[in-house]
Amino acid sequence: MRTIHISKPTLLYYMVALVAMLFTGCSDDFFGSSEQHDSNRIQLSGDIDQIAVTRVNDNGFCNGDVMGVYIVDYDGNTPGTLKVSGNRGDNVRHTFDEPNYKWSSAYDLFWKDKHTHIDVYGYYPFANPESIEDYQFEVQKDQSTTTSEGEMGGYEASDFLWGKVADVAPTTSVIRLPLAHRMSNARVTLIQGSGFAEGEWANTKKIVLTANVARKASINLSTGEIKAAGSAESTMTIPSRVNDEWRTIVVPQTVAAGTTLFSITIGGVPYKFTKNEALTYVAGKMMNFGIKVDKQAGSGAYKLTLVSESITPWENDLVSHDAMTKEYVVINSTAGHLKEAIAAANKDFTKIKNLKITGEINAQDFYFMRDSMDLLSALNLKEVKIKKSIGYLDGGMVGEIDYDDCQIPCQAMYAKKSLNLLVLPDNLTKIGIAAFGECQNLTGSLNIPEGVTEIEVGAFVNCHAMNGSISFPSTLKYIGRKEDRWWYGGTFARCGFNSKLILPSNLECLKGNAFEECEGLYGELRLPEKLSELGECAFRGCKNFSGNLNIPQNLHKVPNNAFEYCGGMNGTLTLHDGVTAIGEYAFRGTHFRGEIKLPKNLVVLQNYAFAGCDFSGELKLPSSLKSIGRKVFGDTDGDGSCWRLMGIVEFPEGMQSIGEQAFYNCRSIEGLVFPESMETIQNSAFEGCYGINSIVCKSDMPANVLNNAFNGVAKDNFTLEVPESAISQYQAASGWCDFKRIAAHHELVCRPSVACALSTEHKQKLVINAEGEWEVASKPDWCEVSPASGNKKTEVTLTIKGMAKNADSRDGKVVFRLKNKDYTHECSVTQYGYEYGEDEWITLQKATKGNNGGINIVLLGDGFNAKDIASGGYLEDIKQEMEYFFGIEPYKTYRDYFNVYTAIPLSTESGVGTVNTIRYNRFNTTFTGGVGLKADYDEVFSYALGAPTVNKSNLNQTLIIIVPNSTDYGGICQMWPDGSAIAFCPKSTYGYPLDTRGVIQHEAGGHGFGKLGDEYIYHNAFIDACDCSCCGHVDEFNAAKSLGWYDNLELTGKMHSVGWSHLIFDDRYSDIVDIYEGGYMHNRGVFRSEPNSCMNNDIPYYSTISRESIVKRIKAYAGEAYSFEDFVKNDKRDAGIVESRVFGGNGDQRTAGTYQHAPMIHKGSPLKMAKVRRHR
Repeated sequence: MRTIHISKPTLLYYMVALVAMLFTGCSDDFFGSSEQHDSNRIQLSGDIDQIAVTRVNDNGFCNGDVMGVYIVDYDGNTPGTLKVSGNRGDNVRHTFDEPNYKWSSAYDLFWKDKHTHIDVYGYYPFANPESIEDYQFEVQKDQSTTTSEGEMGGYEASDFLWGKVADVAPTTSVIRLPLAHRMSNARVTLIQGSGFAEGEWANTKKIVLTANVARKASINLSTGEIKAAGSAESTMTIPSRVNDEWRTIVVPQTVAAGTTLFSITIGGVPYKFTKNEALTYVAGKMMNFGIKVDKQAGSGAYKLTLVSESITPWENDLVSHDAMTKEYVVINSTAGHLKEAIAAANKDFTKIKNLKITGEINAQDFYFMRDSMDLLSALNLKEVKIKKSIGYLDGGMVGEIDYDDCQIPCQAMYAKKSLNLLVLPDNLTKIGIAAFGECQNLTGSLNIPEGVTEIEVGAFVNCHAMNGSISFPSTLKYIGRKEDRWWYGGTFARCGFNSKLILPSNLECLKGNAFEECEGLYGELRLPEKLSELGECAFRGCKNFSGNLNIPQNLHKVPNNAFEYCGGMNGTLTLHDGVTAIGEYAFRGTHFRGEIKLPKNLVVLQNYAFAGCDFSGELKLPSSLKSIGRKVFGDTDGDGSCWRLMGIVEFPEGMQSIGEQAFYNCRSIEGLVFPESMETIQNSAFEGCYGINSIVCKSDMPANVLNNAFNGVAKDNFTLEVPESAISQYQAASGWCDFKRIAAHHELVCRPSVACALSTEHKQKLVINAEGEWEVASKPDWCEVSPASGNKKTEVTLTIKGMAKNADSRDGKVVFRLKNKDYTHECSVTQYGYEYGEDEWITLQKATKGNNGGINIVLLGDGFNAKDIASGGYLEDIKQEMEYFFGIEPYKTYRDYFNVYTAIPLSTESGVGTVNTIRYNRFNTTFTGGVGLKADYDEVFSYALGAPTVNKSNLNQTLIIIVPNSTDYGGICQMWPDGSAIAFCPKSTYGYPLDTRGVIQHEAGGHGFGKLGDEYIYHNAFIDACDCSCCGHVDEFNAAKSLGWYDNLELTGKMHSVGWSHLIFDDRYSDIVDIYEGGYMHNRGVFRSEPNSCMNNDIPYYSTISRESIVKRIKAYAGEAYSFEDFVKNDKRDAGIVESRVFGGNGDQRTAGTYQHAPMIHKGSPLKMAKVRRHR
């Protein structure tokens, strides 16, 4: 027996291959339910992701293989402990069904709930471990046996696999459980040398045995750690053999120097293989030994020489997991002649499915395979060399591109639908444009070999079925650099990978759409430090990335959409100070948390940059920032706003514009400071920022404030601080004038800061907010202030003295001064001469019919200041409203039964308030949102009791009409059970029939006096089955009916039961009166008498039953008896000019904000209101 002594070689290390196992999480729809469903079942799938060399479809498992799986719940944020039993899943058998390519679980596994995380452990082959920390395992002595009658072969039974995925949140996304070979693999290859006659080597008997290794192991199933248990066996291990290659599964261990490693027998002559240093069998690696055998001339003796030694990734085994394998057709080609080489091998290229190429090929050969080999399913290029050639683009920018040696040309296998397995060349350096793009059936994992430096655009775009892992070489520098050919798609866009994405440290360029919508990529994304170019949409839609993101130092611009909708990113975002621009949608839809520190050199924050993020803490804007775009921190598109941002946001000098909805709903921001340079604040920029309690404007020129910029910001809760010289400009400027406290210093403010009067003396209360002693510094001689000095907050009375009725107008300023700081604040005062005095009553019409002195109508304007009234416009408006009221039957015919009064209620400011604006007016009339209005009802009723014939006894029969000084469409009738009513009827300038005429006839004539119900329809539902919260239903309807109201509507469609049954068969009305379903906001279950009326479409026409009901009420209030025949005699259908317009039809101007508002019926009686009670 001879001994071979070998010195220590240089060892090459590679990454271990992984097992891919896919878990599908449960749907949130079923979380928390006691009943489990298929949709929240955890499903497992897997394959051994190893280098495929010989067998085409070696997914690593064969039919009937069984894995064991443990699933362990977290306890809050603490990982659970893996135990033999008592886990969520205890050693659950998963059996591979190869024909259907799926795994079947012994029993279903479900998530605990929608919050609890899990750890998942897997191992193979399946057994029944009695210990987690010390699972006993033994590799087989004879590994040459094959699988037979359901028994595993010796090699396969020895190959232990283990893996774990930690901290998995409940999800519907695919989860990968990476498993690895945990044993080591000793591979010996005997290579024919010189001296052998033809055929002699093949007939020479050769035996290889593995010596001096322990075969027993102790495995920790919670960590995958393996230790040898016991000493080396005295007997040798028999390897598995295929041709001249022997493989032995070995427990990781170290064999001492000088110890025999292998016994090799050639032609009956034994040799010992030893090393003069210790050998460590590395877990998960292949220990490769290539030994050349020469036969010496003359003596015939054999000489064995070690020619190669390495440690490499675990290649697919030649005997393990003997699935339905298909062998490659191996073709040795010369560049440009693959077709001829196939023919020379007596193969039909049209029938080849599985092809392995050796030798050389070029672009011509790729295009031949792409266009002519229709059945080509698997392509192994591992050993081929690609020669320099010209590639051709046939889409977008047509043309030729030169490719050097070892570069795959553009569109090499583009849209090759038959291709489902690919092995790339070992010596590859570049993958060209769209080389494998649209290969939609390409499956498994993608391993880019060492040496590749560039992968161009579209290289693997839309390879949806490639659902394994992706691994990159350390040499890779450029991904998607040819982005001027953007139409070929992102390099890996919409690939189906299910793995972590580990980008190589040498990567410098990652351009346009590279990984867009790769939804299966998960884990924390770590951008390499050398990355200096990042393309738009690079990771857009990679929704399963999680954790933190750090922008590397060499990257100075975050481009548009780069991380948009990476919704799983929920850690912190770190931006270095070298970043100068953040593009549109850059981080939209991510969910980064914690404080955001913006780079000190940042110049631009573009539209939607951080919309949907969940930042918190104070927001500090860098002094370099010049522009903030639309919806940067706020959003109305469903992504969410950065509502946790806090503190006072100071906008730097030089910034000119803040974009639309930039801070929408950032409701925790406490204050704003605008620079002198600010010019424009766009629509809704700070809408919903309810926490703002201070604003400072440094510019003498008020910035242009667009619609709704400060909606939701309280306008009377704090001082808007502006330069002293610019107070009047801000008080007059759109958007700013809505703030009620505008001053140069928050230490001294007067509110309101305006006052007005007509000819008569006027007294007005002012509140002085002062931080110290104050005094009146100056005032017009026609004004008095009492008291004229004070300390801190004080209420004072401003008296504007009376003047002649027709005197010229006059104006002036009352100046208040803070003594200790010499700060001043002004209150502007104006007075106008007018023929009527403040609160003077005017009779517009006196009743001439009836027995009770007339039915009272009180018309009062609100939001009309002294200038509005003195111009004569107020009385004109009031008189026009009266004419509109009487412009419809039956009020036109019965007009003489009514007294009509108005008065001169003076408001401090012109107009009425809204949800987002405040106006100091007489009755505090305000739009409540949409078309609704409200006021100080006690004040209104108390004021109306001052009319000549109105008193407490007839207040419930008095119709009060408030005319808000607004041209917006709106209207509502506030009603009380005793019959009292206030109809709000603005001066609507909407087109017919939504003009002010339609409003007053519907709200005042229909609801307020007539007590009629609405006939319009908003809901396609039965009234008794509708679940809306925007309007009344059966109970509210019946409550109104019990008061004797809503004669025009019924809840029954029976012809003899409705309140207008007497009209249906009356020849004088039967042509129009019938039963029509729909009314009271619902199209089913409510019935009306005629198709159209004022209570439906605001047209100037009441239905017949409505007219009769109104006449009955007029007669009752007037103290006269009602007669139906008398009604018919005086009844007129005439509606003047009526444009019949079906609700919602062409020309209807109503939108969601202009729909009519149903009457609001209050509890109690106005007679119990405080101010009303004080009247006699």
